[in-house]
Amino acid sequence: MVPRGTIVLNRDTNEIIADLDKDNQSIVVAKGGKGGKGNKSFATPTERTPHYSENGENSKTIHIELRLKILSDVGIIGLPNAGKSTLLTAVSNAKPTIANYPFTTLSPKIGMVKIGINKGFLMADLPGLIEGASKGRGMGNEFLAHIERTKVLLVLIDGTERKKILSAFKNLLNELREYNPGILNKQRVVAVNKIDLWSIKRTKEIKDKFNKLGEEVYFISALHKMGLDPLLYRLHKLVLSVTPEKKVTVKEKTIALTENDLKKFLKIEKISSHIFKATQDELERRVQLSDLEKTGSIAELFRFFKKIKLEKELKRAGIKDGDRVIIGNKSFIFKQDEKNK
Repeated sequence: MVPRGTIVLNRDTNEIIADLDKDNQSIVVAKGGKGGKGNKSFATPTERTPHYSENGENSKTIHIELRLKILSDVGIIGLPNAGKSTLLTAVSNAKPTIANYPFTTLSPKIGMVKIGINKGFLMADLPGLIEGASKGRGMGNEFLAHIERTKVLLVLIDGTERKKILSAFKNLLNELREYNPGILNKQRVVAVNKIDLWSIKRTKEIKDKFNKLGEEVYFISALHKMGLDPLLYRLHKLVLSVTPEKKVTVKEKTIALTENDLKKFLKIEKISSHIFKATQDELERRVQLSDLEKTGSIAELFRFFKKIKLEKELKRAGIKDGDRVIIGNKSFIFKQDEKNK
């Protein structure tokens, strides 16, 4: 069992194997080897109890990494001490730790924001970003991945230093762009926090600057709960407007291979003057499953060789008596059938 929002990655290729973003979702990461057939499967009218059976297939081995990304409707992003935890406490049931030093939030915190009766959304307080976070500085890079799993972004800016408001906003967007440009396509609003002592003139000046950038901006004081309602109603409206991403599902298709198909995909490669390699999925599987200590098992394998005309293809490639044939992880000494000489 893993939490909802877990990403399963192949550690060797960094490929995403699964995105478990729904309850009760499951996936097979590595299949166990298929069991071999028992001796009864090889019974014939003349040999009712054969004394041989198949070995089981090897299981698949893979190195995976489980990476948890939180799922929330709104993600609050901002530089350290912008007031993210204070805002989450003011509008939700969350109780994050609050203190006046960088990186107070060491892990994402989520709270439920209620809007009227039976309405609301999940809001997440994400750890503060600093310049260079996308390159691994500070703690930002570790938690940038959580931002990808939010529907709407709330960019929170510390309003106590007027000259740094726009530069702080641009720095935040730059870090997001460096990490994943697609994040900037998310719906977002800007909230300038800590405006307790602001004048109306100052608010208009900053609002005009953000509007010229095409940004929607609100002015709030999370500590004193000023200006929160218009911001929350707007966030709720944006959350409702975001449509879930459609996932492409791949339908598995089982194809029955005919005898001609088996021969078609058989490949013979000459490795050296006296060594040949035969490649074909079903051929290699049969060799792997066969117990070469049992005469009956060997006979069953050679019947398959004959079925796919392995000897004919080897001779066409120039094999001679005494040459070696590699099939999968096993090798055989070629000896031409006396009847075919």
